[in-house]
Amino acid sequence: METDVRITFPIDLVYAWVDGNDPEWRAKRDRYMPATSANKSPQSWTEARWRDNDELRFSLRSVEKCAPWVNHIYIITDAQCPRWLNINHPKVTIVDHRDILPHEALPVFSSHAIESCIYKIPGLSEHFIFGNDDTFFGAPVTPDVFFKPDGTPIVRVMGALMKPHKARRGGNYKRVLLHMQELVNERWGKRIMYAPHHNFDGYRKSDFEYCVSLMPEAWERTSFRRFRNNKDMQRCFVSYYLVATGQAEMRKVYRYNRIYGIVEHLKAFVTGRYAADSRWIRLVNPDFQREFDKYNPLMFCMNDSEYSTNDDCNRMVAFLTGLFPDKSSFEL
Repeated sequence: METDVRITFPIDLVYAWVDGNDPEWRAKRDRYMPATSANKSPQSWTEARWRDNDELRFSLRSVEKCAPWVNHIYIITDAQCPRWLNINHPKVTIVDHRDILPHEALPVFSSHAIESCIYKIPGLSEHFIFGNDDTFFGAPVTPDVFFKPDGTPIVRVMGALMKPHKARRGGNYKRVLLHMQELVNERWGKRIMYAPHHNFDGYRKSDFEYCVSLMPEAWERTSFRRFRNNKDMQRCFVSYYLVATGQAEMRKVYRYNRIYGIVEHLKAFVTGRYAADSRWIRLVNPDFQREFDKYNPLMFCMNDSEYSTNDDCNRMVAFLTGLFPDKSSFEL
């Protein structure tokens, strides 16, 4: 695969990863987990949020296969390291929570807290992509999928509008997104009523730093919260800010993202075979391959949840093994 020669700046890739199966880590989490919480929801407290099914191994295989142009990979962990990872690989660095989070805040178990400090990673390039360990590249991608030649990010959102009245009755994730939308609307007079596409996203470190400088106390409170809270700051605030101020291109994710021309659209409609920028595949889905083939996503997320079973996780591993059977250079 040839990269887009117009993009000349380095682009790093950052992951957040945890081995929730580690007894020592689980004991630490359980010591700090409150028995009750006013902000507690199944989305935020389910074991699926911390469960490790070796997704990161397959995600890195997808990177090597589909995005070899990535400059450097940073994996944020809590005093852990994937057992299979080649830590001597020149393109990989393990970043401990202690390297970016306030020491007084540790330990934290909230992705919001961790993500609030990703811009502090030592050596991180100005342009970087962030992904969770359950996100994957489904086809070859070029740097201009995430950034324009002048360096401005491309922000992907779900195609359907978020409905505020439903979000307020929803779980932690939707409530936090709504909170970010309201904050952006209050400051810049523009409401971005779309949810992020829940996949790999491009950021500039300087944009993160600027957004933190606007509301330092709110971001600091988030970094000190051990578990998710409905008033947390979330990284989508950075993306919403850029869209609201005209500093980024917003792209809605549809099934027809990479299908051009009336004839091709009609063909896709008739055959039921599309080409989406990204796709969110739930582990409770009975047929992963059918979903993948139908949408032919550039990126996809295998979404574990409180409804997933061990059988679902095993099916996912088998599916990912079929997609990415070859060991990457990042593995021992």
